[in-house]
Amino acid sequence: MDLLRTCARESSIHGLAHLVRSEQHWLEKAFWLTMLTISVVCSVSICNMHWERFQYNATVLNVETDYLSWEFRPPAATVCSEHVSDERLNQLIERYWQVNSSDSSAYEHYRRFLLTVNRARYNNLSAFQPFVNDSTLATVSVTDLARELKSPLTPPWKTFAPVLTEVGVCYSSTMFYAFQSPFSNRTEANYTKARSPDCFTLDVCRTMVAMGNVDSVQTDVYIHIEQDVMTPDSSIHYRLGEHDIISSSLSVEQVVTSKALKQLSRRRRKCRLPSEGLPYFGVRKTSCTPAGLYCLAQHFKGWYNTNCTCQPLCESVSFKQVMVKKTVTVLEQANSKLETQIIYPRMRMKRDVLFDISNLIVSLGGGAALFLGCSFISFVELIFFVLEYVTQKVYRYYHP
Repeated sequence: MDLLRTCARESSIHGLAHLVRSEQHWLEKAFWLTMLTISVVCSVSICNMHWERFQYNATVLNVETDYLSWEFRPPAATVCSEHVSDERLNQLIERYWQVNSSDSSAYEHYRRFLLTVNRARYNNLSAFQPFVNDSTLATVSVTDLARELKSPLTPPWKTFAPVLTEVGVCYSSTMFYAFQSPFSNRTEANYTKARSPDCFTLDVCRTMVAMGNVDSVQTDVYIHIEQDVMTPDSSIHYRLGEHDIISSSLSVEQVVTSKALKQLSRRRRKCRLPSEGLPYFGVRKTSCTPAGLYCLAQHFKGWYNTNCTCQPLCESVSFKQVMVKKTVTVLEQANSKLETQIIYPRMRMKRDVLFDISNLIVSLGGGAALFLGCSFISFVELIFFVLEYVTQKVYRYYHP
């Protein structure tokens, strides 16, 4: 009781001194006790509210407009074509199975298999059903066949590299091209590519894809961000026919991240940084046999339509189609071509920290000062009184 009286009498917390004054009426003491209880409850409630805000709602999206200093990466393109020459089919059939066109039955069987490999997509793997029980196909790498059907792999431009995608072997300017390489042994010669230049807001930034006469019978072009791989359900998809020229314009929406937000834990910022990859996908896995590909087709709806409840990326770029114009040239020697102009924004969103540790300290101090009239020194006083009391007790115990 002596400690409590000392704390109440000497503390700078408002109202405590009224509780220990002997000359005050008990109704007055009850009044001050009630007011102190209400003040403590309100102060604790407000401090808890600010603490939860600090833990779970500390970020904000701001609008940035200082566009003159912004730097952008152009979009990536993935170019896919189903074209394969009869000469290439004959070479592969003879090399892998020692069969030529004179053996019409076997030749036609292997030819159908190669065409199935060339046209294989994530959603048509059931086409491999006729080849499930063929033992002569089980030892052949489907990945190697898909690559060799397109050999020689000549990218449409120096910023492209051959990649293995969900729609077969394509060419892409994605920054992850090395992980999608169709080559089993990657070398500098077969998987390097040039880096496209950066763009600024006021630049007239264009990208172009031009296909040769041989490959331009029908070409699919998918536009996506450079930090991602192509998916067949991409919202920006063009189909180039022979001698087609397509001109399009894309607008850009961007979200960036402040340095302060990157220091927060993933739980507090509620998003993932590009460096925080999820370890769910393997690289360089064994190539499936025809039986394995058919097995994937049987369970297609189960594995492809699975929803991933992942946190969004802290930094993102999205492209939207503004205009598209298609022209068919009458000149037979003209290549098919896609030219895209990118309209970069003069306004973007920025994830930033709205409620950091300094804001938390100010908020907690404000709540305590408003309802209790105390400060940091008030709590230091309480600690001092407790230490003084304990020290006196220990001293009296050893020095009676």
